[in-house]
Amino acid sequence: MIVRCIALSAVSALAYAATPSPAAALWNQLSQKRDALPGLHQEFEFSQTFRTAQAEQASKRTLIVDVSQGAWREQTISGSGAYIRVFNGHDLLATEDGSDEFVRIKRKAKDEAPLPAPYALPNADWSKAKEADRGVCKVLGTDHNCVVIDVPLGQRIVPGAPNTFPAMSTERVVADIETGVLVSARIVEQRYDGSTSYQSDRTYVLKRLTSGTIADATLLSLPTDNMHEVKELSRWSAARMKRQFSGKPAPELNVTDITGKPLSLADFHGKTVLLDFWTTWCPPCRADAPALDKLYKKYSDRDLMIVGISVSEDRPVVEKFLKEHPHSFPIVLTTENEMPRPYEVGAFPTYIVIEKDGTFSSAVEGDQGFSELKKVLRKAGLDVDQ
Repeated sequence: MIVRCIALSAVSALAYAATPSPAAALWNQLSQKRDALPGLHQEFEFSQTFRTAQAEQASKRTLIVDVSQGAWREQTISGSGAYIRVFNGHDLLATEDGSDEFVRIKRKAKDEAPLPAPYALPNADWSKAKEADRGVCKVLGTDHNCVVIDVPLGQRIVPGAPNTFPAMSTERVVADIETGVLVSARIVEQRYDGSTSYQSDRTYVLKRLTSGTIADATLLSLPTDNMHEVKELSRWSAARMKRQFSGKPAPELNVTDITGKPLSLADFHGKTVLLDFWTTWCPPCRADAPALDKLYKKYSDRDLMIVGISVSEDRPVVEKFLKEHPHSFPIVLTTENEMPRPYEVGAFPTYIVIEKDGTFSSAVEGDQGFSELKKVLRKAGLDVDQ
């Protein structure tokens, strides 16, 4: 069968068994062919969608993978920077672009060598893997002989958890038969995080490919002599945001509010945007809330947009709080949205002000944050009460 466009689709998850399938043997052959390449550079368009019963959130990024002689580097690039993972043949390390921190990702001694996304297939049940199709596919405008393999994945659902979606977790991969190089992949997973059932849908599509050249050794390592190891990468602070983004475009933000309405910074171009990061247990957040609501009611139809971002609290907790303390402006739950790293703050409240043209203006935090915020808003031309 000749396949001009091999579609990405999902199949139902099946139970585990011990015997590998012919498709698993084929995947091992493809892996060996890929490993035999001196070097490999791939750039993928990475799309991800989260769906809950209340909302849906989608995002796109660039994923760059460099592999050579058993080592690899993976960069996930978004509008707010790049998250980097490096496997040097022994240790798996992670950092952010421009950071002097790195973390060592723990691995068990018996674990196989890790693979970069999208080659890593989590919880794959290879005994149930199937070859779904084979034929000619377009790879960057050139015909290649490709194979399509469907691999069921183990469920990530807590027993007894509410399940509002069809029970399926699977990955479909499309690979070049000659080289073993991945052309595309789609992973659909059903998850439960302890309070919310949601579906994750990730798609990788190859956009650029270079092979045959050994990668620069410095690309496949981190300069740890000039960095310090930490247990986890530091959360972003107001000071760090001001240093890195002042006068530059603000990090992108595409989220869905608590009512299911999608929001993005681009929607508010022409208005000053105030991002209010808060929690229900934070006394200064509670104290500032009435003034923020008053400000929003006064300016929302003209010069100002406020988005409240509730951090690390589940929907029932926030909904109960909002019934007692209503907010007029939209509220976003970080537990139901993927937040860019610069917006993963650890001090509350944190206020971020973005100018009408989309550039980052300022960030302030803590119990003195609102008094400082007033100065920033007055500078933006808003008549904030003394």
